[in-house]
Amino acid sequence: MVEAQEKEASHKPLELVSSQFSRRLIHHPDREAASSLIVEQANFEAEQKFGAELTKLKLDIEDIDTAYKYSWETLYSLQEKKKLTSQYIKSGTLMSGSDKEVIQWRDWRLKDRILLCVLIVFLIISCAMGMGNVYANLVASNPVFIESPWLAVMISSLLPIASVSIKFVTNFMAFDRSRKRYALFIYSATGVAFLCWAILFGLNNTGVASTVNWNSFDDSTDFGSAFVWAQLMVEVLAASALFLAAEDIYMRYSPDVYLENPEYVEIEKLLKDHLAVHEGLREQRGTLHGHLFKLTADRNALVNERIVEYISLRASHVARLNSHIDS
Repeated sequence: MVEAQEKEASHKPLELVSSQFSRRLIHHPDREAASSLIVEQANFEAEQKFGAELTKLKLDIEDIDTAYKYSWETLYSLQEKKKLTSQYIKSGTLMSGSDKEVIQWRDWRLKDRILLCVLIVFLIISCAMGMGNVYANLVASNPVFIESPWLAVMISSLLPIASVSIKFVTNFMAFDRSRKRYALFIYSATGVAFLCWAILFGLNNTGVASTVNWNSFDDSTDFGSAFVWAQLMVEVLAASALFLAAEDIYMRYSPDVYLENPEYVEIEKLLKDHLAVHEGLREQRGTLHGHLFKLTADRNALVNERIVEYISLRASHVARLNSHIDS
């Protein structure tokens, strides 16, 4: 008979079963125990109605959150890579077309041709003076270089190499403003180095017109090393400055050709494709989280509804008892 009742109850609607449970529970002698039972029963009913769907939804949300986090990290990585990649790169392709003709040497302005030739001559002189200065100091400071002059020549060639290296730093700058600032820095450094060299030159070479012996203030004062250092710096920086000036004139008639960077194009394509996938994940994630919020609210509402139903039934029961007592 009990099995028959349980079978019959299992086929009844959830609301009917709950109502019957609440009506039977209002006769419970312990009010606190009855309240605990009704809360427990309400949670059981909520789990029975929403538990399976909530569990599946939470598992889906865990998966979508993991996928979304990985997608966001990939998106951020692609954006950073795009930011650090130049959109255009220099090309060795010769300019062509009616508006991009190569200007031959004979078509250059006379002033620019003269200035370029003068700069090249002074550039060669500056590098030669620097090499000669280094060579002379090496030979004078160590007898080894007298026996092996080729070694001194090789070491002294570092000066023009350094000058060219300093100049070619501009080739790795993406913006004209950066290149101009770098050129101004080189010219400023050259001026400062020349000023230091001029002061040290005056201290080391008093000449026939000088009547002041600067070394008399301190017999141990020796500006020889500082003078050599200043002279080397002037020669290195002056050669770099002349190189920059010569390049500026040359670039007026043969500017660089820039093409779209294939790496930038590839990154942009990957970013666009991934952004579409990321937007889809975000939309799906928002839908799942919204559905979870709604189901959780429905579950809590069902629990509250059962509790309120029990409170109402018990209040009615108490009212009827009081009316019978009064009568």
